[in-house]
Amino acid sequence: MKRSTLYPIFLAGFCLCWLSCTARAALAEVKAGDMLDKNNWEDAGGLLPDAIVEWVKKGDVAMSVAELKYDPLEYLPAAAARSGEANKGKFEVNEDDLIVEKASGKVPEFIEGIPFPESEIRADDPKAGAKIMYNKYYHTYVVGNQLFPFGTIWLSRDKGFEREVKCEWHQYPMVGFAERQSESNPDGIERYSLIRVLGPYDIAGTNILLNRFLGKAMDNTFAYVPAIRRVRQMSPANRSDSFIGCDGCVDDAWLFDGKVSAFRWKLLEKKEALLPFLSEEVLPLEKEADGSLLTGKGMKQIRYGYQDDNGAAAPWMAVNLVWVKRPVYVLEMEPKDPYYNYGVQYLWVDAQVNMMAVWKVIRDRSGAYWKTVFYSYGAFATADKAVRLIGGTSMIIVDDRTDHGTIIRFPEPENQWRYNAHLDRNDYTLGGFRKICK
Repeated sequence: MKRSTLYPIFLAGFCLCWLSCTARAALAEVKAGDMLDKNNWEDAGGLLPDAIVEWVKKGDVAMSVAELKYDPLEYLPAAAARSGEANKGKFEVNEDDLIVEKASGKVPEFIEGIPFPESEIRADDPKAGAKIMYNKYYHTYVVGNQLFPFGTIWLSRDKGFEREVKCEWHQYPMVGFAERQSESNPDGIERYSLIRVLGPYDIAGTNILLNRFLGKAMDNTFAYVPAIRRVRQMSPANRSDSFIGCDGCVDDAWLFDGKVSAFRWKLLEKKEALLPFLSEEVLPLEKEADGSLLTGKGMKQIRYGYQDDNGAAAPWMAVNLVWVKRPVYVLEMEPKDPYYNYGVQYLWVDAQVNMMAVWKVIRDRSGAYWKTVFYSYGAFATADKAVRLIGGTSMIIVDDRTDHGTIIRFPEPENQWRYNAHLDRNDYTLGGFRKICK
């Protein structure tokens, strides 16, 4: 082959290499103080799921890049921080994706703190994805009972605000939380949770109760709908149905609220990503006389596109979050139930604080992209820094097919979240649930 023929090939190869290196350099240059928007959307490549890069490209969101003024690892609850090494080597995930004792192979009756230290999350471990998700749940259990009011706001691009539904979420964990070890748990409950719809009047009184078991048994989920005045048991597949007509389902709560063993998990990669936080500062946490902990008072409030006068962002998009580079695990999750409405999904989870599941990209059963859910976080502390924790600050669900979004709005001055809440366990049994629904 003549030199004149080789030269164009060499030049084309050189150009491709140069462009690739330039793209990587641009990626590395995203830093605190930058603003990612439709003018420089290419810089977001690799730091965000592809669907979110498209949002930046078309102007639905602009991202103010910042650096946290605290280390999230220092804001884990004390029980989570001390349990990592204490539980090292004690547990594993079996072929059914259940967490078991390594010594006996049995499902443990109680685990205090977080089951798997970071040193046990390895890329070559086929159960690494499931371990990360068990850590996610136990991070929420270590703070004890929780009572969270929230608003569910429906928005469309052409109409903006459509409707708001007032709700409340309760959680009563039976594992993870040290004080729960002394309670009898003959049914092997992992946790009880309850969602209550408080308004508007046409759907007020709708309630959903979950009993999640430690072993192979599937969740017991019960729903009460005022129109029929009956408590009905739901199929596990119903948890992928729309929640009160919004863009998300029950299992979308906290990015993923399903049973870990009901899915196949795969750890795809560990990488750097941009994650949303309410603020680079630590947020206030108030300790009440009864020992409960409140968030919401005096904290920064999130603004959304439908509230913003310039109308540049999508109506459902938070416009004043900060975006921080953090290490993440990218997980693939596939439902084992053939009747589950979602197909394969992809979760991006903070690699150091596994409770922070941030992005969820959802495909339908045919494998086509459908929608994305994302969750923002913040660090909370009492004034004396004696109590610290990581908590959620918003959740947004975007259905890119219908060009519609749902905001799960919390916490706010008038809607304070309560950690270590005083709840009556009997209210979260089936009998107690029936009483609540009357």
